[in-house]
Amino acid sequence: MAANREPADTLPVVIDYLESNQNFFLDNPNLLSKLNLPHITGRNISSLIEYQVDHLRKSEQLLKTQIETLIKDKEQCDNLAEEANKLALTLMDETSIEVLYEKLFQFCKREYQCSHLLIFFFVEKRPRQDYRNLRFKPIHSKLRYLFSGLYNVNKPLCDSLPSEYIDVMFGDDSQKIKSTVSLPINNEEPLGLFILGSQEYNAYQQGFSIHLLNHLKNVFVKQCNALLG
Repeated sequence: MAANREPADTLPVVIDYLESNQNFFLDNPNLLSKLNLPHITGRNISSLIEYQVDHLRKSEQLLKTQIETLIKDKEQCDNLAEEANKLALTLMDETSIEVLYEKLFQFCKREYQCSHLLIFFFVEKRPRQDYRNLRFKPIHSKLRYLFSGLYNVNKPLCDSLPSEYIDVMFGDDSQKIKSTVSLPINNEEPLGLFILGSQEYNAYQQGFSIHLLNHLKNVFVKQCNALLG
């Protein structure tokens, strides 16, 4: 016959009472002889003390793993910040738009696992020919109106593009794109879009790395505008 159990709705009350009266079993030792805790962790543990020791070991290991992860994440963020700062200084001294784009693209490929870097400027008059995925679009381009919501939000968006937007921007490569991050260019004239596309799923998440990317975008746009004159 199965052992009698407390009704489910009384369990929180019992748990709360025992947590508030941790000497309960010390004050009532006769109850310990009536407790039945056979193999409570699926291992050959026959006492409550063994169970508590095993639980503490697991908790300690989990905490150690969490600390190691935090340390590793901090080191990665520090390294990324250092490399981004070096790149920003390089971009500010660059005198060629082609090289400006290439240096930023190579950095994003390495640090942000992107396969495509799309930069669109919406202009009244084309100042020069497009270079790779650095493109100049008419001020009333349909693409600009598709992204009007991004300008209203005015912050990076990760993996928020509908499939038809991806088709418009990435063309024949659209089926390869699994992740995107989109940043508005609206702190400088002309308005524009700065978009990374990756062939890896979940490549981008809001946080420190995206803030750095936004900073690099601003440096690129400022220097590009200076070169366009």
